[in-house]
Amino acid sequence: MRRYNIYASVPIAGRYELMKENPHPSGKADEDYWNECFTWEDLKKVIPFLRSQGWKFTIETVSEDEIYGNIHIFSFTYGVNHEFRIVNISGLRVIMALDFGTHKSVKESLNPIGY
Repeated sequence: MRRYNIYASVPIAGRYELMKENPHPSGKADEDYWNECFTWEDLKKVIPFLRSQGWKFTIETVSEDEIYGNIHIFSFTYGVNHEFRIVNISGLRVIMALDFGTHKSVKESLNPIGY
């Protein structure tokens, strides 16, 4: 089974990471990450909304075999050095997180599992 991560570029604001709200977190990082990824049915709701807003977006596929050690930035920092918004798209609550505290080159070298 596949799920998807979405990144949206909002004019002037920057590049947001989008994740589905997880109303019942388990406390297990891998399981929570998987539940925050979008399903194909979710994409059918979210993508038309993103297009209607004129935002550019990128979709990445994620398989269950690849999720070990992955986290969404909102889950890790919960608002520290991040701007976040919650958007309701066709009954689906979507969290948009923007990292404005760390330069991209430094961010790409970080390994959250090492902390």
